[in-house]
Amino acid sequence: MEITFNKSKIVKLLDHELYYFAKNEKDKELIDQVIKKYPVRITAYLRHLMQNSEAIRKQYLPSPKEFETNGSPMPFEEGKESAKTYGLERVYRDRVLIAPNFDCPAYCRYCYKKSRVLRGKRSMTFEEIDKSVTEVSQMEKVRGVVITGGEPLMDLDKLFYLLERISELNNITEIRIGTRTLLNQPDIFSDELADKFASYIRPDFENSNKSKYLAFNVHFNHPDELSPEVIKACHKLTSRGITLRNQAVLLKGINDEIQTVEKLFSKLLKNNIIVYYFNHCMPVEGADHLRTSVQKGLDIYRHLCTESSTIIPNYVFATAGGKTHVGADSKLVYKEIDGIRYIETIMPYQADEFTKITKKSLPSLHQATPEGLLKGLYLDGNDD
Repeated sequence: MEITFNKSKIVKLLDHELYYFAKNEKDKELIDQVIKKYPVRITAYLRHLMQNSEAIRKQYLPSPKEFETNGSPMPFEEGKESAKTYGLERVYRDRVLIAPNFDCPAYCRYCYKKSRVLRGKRSMTFEEIDKSVTEVSQMEKVRGVVITGGEPLMDLDKLFYLLERISELNNITEIRIGTRTLLNQPDIFSDELADKFASYIRPDFENSNKSKYLAFNVHFNHPDELSPEVIKACHKLTSRGITLRNQAVLLKGINDEIQTVEKLFSKLLKNNIIVYYFNHCMPVEGADHLRTSVQKGLDIYRHLCTESSTIIPNYVFATAGGKTHVGADSKLVYKEIDGIRYIETIMPYQADEFTKITKKSLPSLHQATPEGLLKGLYLDGNDD
């Protein structure tokens, strides 16, 4: 289709933006070193929002603290080699991930895919998209495809080619697109583009088991991100029956207060966006200064449980073995290794199934319990 992602709206940071978190010349030198390892990028619209939002600045502008880290460059990428085709990943039984494009128009400082998104990894070719669809068609237990990245909307030709091919598969009934374009460049969401996405919602009224739907997994972390332009773009989709589910990330100094989280979730709900996940910030290298303790997130979650159930998300943290859901009655179990605090977790996944699906041995710091479940250690954050 003629609509394209406007790459010209990716802008270069000015010095006062680049060194915003530098307190002195030494900090500036550290930031220069940081951006060589972890590049910086924003869009023109983010620059506009950033002018009046410290919360948005902290998500995108580099900090000298990024060198102070115990994190990993790949905290959740054990499924990378679980498929034959580049861009296709499978970690779970019932769904796969396909990343047609690994680039992004803006780089979140806490991105757990830094090893790919910030490293110029190439996009999938059309031939690889065809191969991935063929491979998915042969996965009997897979019913869902999550189209992720990078940012899949940066290449709409490949995205819609992939959508057409996936929609042909009898075993796939659920398609989700993970995107932050609604925040980064809301102006691309025209009526034409929204109509095109909505065309992939295909109910079967005679046999509802064969109905197919398309949803967006969106990513808003702070009320400042929900500007009039962003809300209008979201409405273009929801008004056409497209489900939007928000996956927020708990971030220190950004949304780690009850009042901020309540305001964010309330505003999302008022605008027909489902409060879906509240993710603890993954232990990716360079993001330690943005990671609270899991307990702090649990405290916020417990408070949310006293409100309407519509405002209660799934609070989770994720090891390389998969997600752990934290409930209001959860009790965290700690283990210290070389002075570093971890949370010990037993996941609902079978260890042998994990190795079978991913075609790899168990990740480091993981083992099987006597019952065969996957047990792992998660690097905790701190609230200093």
